[in-house]
Order: sequence, then C-alpha cells, then structure tokens
Amino acid sequence: MTIEGWASLPILLAAGREEALRPLLLQLVVIILAARGGGVVARWLRQPSVVGEIVAGLLLGPSAFGAWFPDLFAAVFRGGVAAPGGALEASLTSFSQVGLILLLFLIGVEFDFSHVRHQGRLAAGISLAGIAAPFVLGYGLALVMTPRLGALGGESTIDPRSFALFLGTAMSITAIPILGRILIEMGMQHTPLGATVVASAACDDAVGWTLLAAVSALATGGFEAGRIAGMVAATLGFAAACLFVVRPLLLPVLERSVRDDAAGDLGPRLPLGMLSVVLALLFVAAWITSRIGIFAIFGGFLLGASLSGVPKVRRALAAHLTDFVTVFFLPIFFTFTGLRTNIGSLGTPEAAGWCAAVFAVAVLGKWGGCGLAARIGGMPAGEASAVGVFMNTRALMELIVINVGMDLGVIPPAVYCMLVLMAIGTTLMATPLAARLLRGSPYEPTLVARGFLRG
Repeated sequence: MTIEGWASLPILLAAGREEALRPLLLQLVVIILAARGGGVVARWLRQPSVVGEIVAGLLLGPSAFGAWFPDLFAAVFRGGVAAPGGALEASLTSFSQVGLILLLFLIGVEFDFSHVRHQGRLAAGISLAGIAAPFVLGYGLALVMTPRLGALGGESTIDPRSFALFLGTAMSITAIPILGRILIEMGMQHTPLGATVVASAACDDAVGWTLLAAVSALATGGFEAGRIAGMVAATLGFAAACLFVVRPLLLPVLERSVRDDAAGDLGPRLPLGMLSVVLALLFVAAWITSRIGIFAIFGGFLLGASLSGVPKVRRALAAHLTDFVTVFFLPIFFTFTGLRTNIGSLGTPEAAGWCAAVFAVAVLGKWGGCGLAARIGGMPAGEASAVGVFMNTRALMELIVINVGMDLGVIPPAVYCMLVLMAIGTTLMATPLAARLLRGSPYEPTLVARGFLRG
C-alpha cells in the first residue's frame, strides 16, 4: 500500500472533519449489505456465495448503479461535493489492498502441499496443460489484439510484451479457494476426482503465482535484464528467508501458543500478543515485496505458505482472521473492482467481439487443456471433462491478477472489463456443467442427494 493511500485516512478522520468521514461510513454500509445480499442469492441459486459477492460489487459500479442512478451513485461513491478530492477512493483502495494482503496470507497458510505429493503424475500433467494451453492461447490472442488496443481505450504507453504476458497469465489462473467450496458443496471433496482436481489446482496456483510474480517483475523492470535479475534474486532471497528462517523460528512458537477456547465454542486461538506479532510480520513481508517491486500481496502469500502444514496453527489463524476478511475486506475489494469496471466500454461491436474471443480462448485453454490431459491420464471421458470444467473456475484469483495488471498500466479498461466478465462467467458455469458431465458416473447418487441433479 502506498504512503498516499495511508495519508488519505487522516484526512477523513481529522478533528472537526467528521463530515468527511460520513460518506465513507455510508459506502461501507452499502458495500457490506450488498455483498451479503448477493451471497444469499448465489447460495439460493446453488452457486458459491463469493460469486454473488463479486456480482454485487460489479453492480455497485458504473455498469449498473452508476448507469441507472447516476446522482445517487455520485453521492455514495464520489462522496458528494463536500468530500476532499480523491480521499474516499484512496481509502477504499487502501482497504482493498490490506484485505488482499490478509487474504493471500490465509490462502498461503491453508495451502496443502500434501495434495501435490500424493496425486503425483496425473495432477502434474493436468496442471501443466492447464497452465501451458491457456497461456499460449492467451498470448497469441494478445498479439492479435495489440494493434487494436487504442480502439479499446488503451494508452499508447502500454508495452505490447507486458500486455501479452499478462493476458496469458490471466488465462492460466485457477481459483483454488472457490474450487474447494464448490467441491465441498457438491460432496466431492474426499473423492478420487475431488482429490485430483484439488491437487491439480494446487500445482496450477503455485505455478500461476510464480508466473504472475515473474511477469510483474518483467513489466516493472521494463524488460531491463539487470533490474529484473535483481528483483528475481531479491524475491528468491526473501522466499528463502521465510522458509529457512521465519518458519523454523516462528512456527514452533505459534504451535506452543495455540490454546483451545475454554468454552469449547471457538476452537483453537492464539494469544493477542502472538497474533500481533504475526500481523506485524505479515505487513513487514508485504512491505518488503512491495519494495522489491512484485506487489505487497506476494509477501502475504509467501509468509503464509511458510507457516503452512500445522493444522492447529492454520485453524487458529483462520479463526481469528477469516470471518472479518470475508465480511469486511473482500466486499470492499469486489466493489473496488466494480468501480473500475464499466460494461459501457464494450458498447461497440468490435469490443463485444473481442470480449467473446477472450471468453472462448479462456474456456478452450483451461477446459480443453485440462480435460484432454485428464483423459490421456486414464480418466473416463465424462470425469476428464468435468476436471476441465472445475479447473476453468477463476473467480477471485482472476480478479487479483487483473487488478495487478491494471495497477501496472498494462491492461486497458475495456480488456479489464472483459476479464472481469470472464472470471464471473467461468465460475458460474462450473457447478451446473460439472454436474451434468458426471451423470452416469459413480458420483451421480451424491449429486442427486445434494440436489445438483434430478434422480
């Protein structure tokens, strides 16, 4: 998070300026309630609640709320005429960035490397296909799109190589947290197919985050070999410090500090002192990777991954952080994404055609690549195709990637909008399509019992 982002908060909280704080409080009320409402509707439609939260954030942006009620939208999200210029938007940006740091830390802590070890060759093959095929197709599409970036609102300063690398990376991501929720709701998390999908997605995410960090370094370093080499060396050094210094020193202390709640209702908890130490280290890690030039979120993920593997520590950290991150910070991030997304930027036939091409390439690369690899690995046709559909789930992880690209200035607004719609569409299609593909398989009775298929 930038110094300017933090500096905006005292503006809102300064003595005698509570009239400037009130618009921010109104924003938070609207954002939190809209997210909860979207989550409820999504669950009613048998979709993960996070899909409804993403859609709610999109609807709060200029594409819906701003288009239908422009004056009310300006009053809520632009702060009215009384707000200091830019302070409200800077505050939402700061909140969303802090939320992503916490989220990536939790994802790192919950990352289960045993899935990768146990599934072995099949998961590796599916993951490799799920990275290579969409990346190559996305990179190729970007090369075709590059001459038309000006017509899509792109600045002349966008580097074609950075754009192509980011589009390829965006096509390669799988959202393992959302995929895990889908498998749990379908009752498939402990099945052989579920284990294969989770292991493949874990490999995919490990490679995907590494790829994103590398592409960010290339874009930030301006493709200067010396600067990029320095960023890569610093990143590897920091990762090694997390794994070989922080983990052996901090993890045993955390494990000894975990205490079960006396009433037995809250599960394992950390003392507030230890939780303070963890949060301080988390923000130091985020600051270090931000200084390196590969974004603060990678510091959160690397620190979290270095502390993974101990169930009671994972449960204790999740008990402290997950609910607040889910209810408060994530809706702010989704709304921040929605405020950046204007479907009106796709109003021309050319832009709509490119949007369809982005969606088609994304689905073909992930569904086709992973499904084919699973079939070659010996899975039945229906199950192999279902693996491809599951791996095609992008959701939250895709939004993080494209926001990184937007912040670096390598993705124009229209392409950003295309990728947001692709992230939502590929997630919405996962559950119903996978259920249909698994009809006639050993998983059909479970899907019928849970209401995903008719008997």
